[in-house]
Amino acid sequence: MRLFVNRYYPVLINVYTVWILYLLFFASFRYSPTVLFEIKTVPFETIDEYSTKVIQYDKIAVIKNLLGNIILFIPYGFLGILFSKLNQFKWLFLTFFIIINIIEFSQYYFKRGFADIDDVILNTFGAVIGFFIYKKWFFIRGK
Repeated sequence: MRLFVNRYYPVLINVYTVWILYLLFFASFRYSPTVLFEIKTVPFETIDEYSTKVIQYDKIAVIKNLLGNIILFIPYGFLGILFSKLNQFKWLFLTFFIIINIIEFSQYYFKRGFADIDDVILNTFGAVIGFFIYKKWFFIRGK
């Protein structure tokens, strides 16, 4: 199994990253005359808005925004397979936090949505969940 992971994870994560970047920057829903281009800097504001006013919103949109932002980034918690430094939580967290901030502000700069600190929080949380799954999986596999 380890050989499979070591051989195919690099290919899979690269293909996955291209797909994620497509979704974040080029998918047709990313640009619309009704999309606001702003920077949201208040932590948990969007999350709170979605969770407290869920009745007013399309439930699928709420699930896609909240859970999607977490689930889509879980595979990045496994980056320690490729980069040994990212086997340490602090390096994975810091690296991913910086990268996702760059992506969020790039979306704003290129008018492909808005930069939202809640997206940074949710995406980073997804990578953290992935990291702990990865660590648990390798701990169990190592026994």
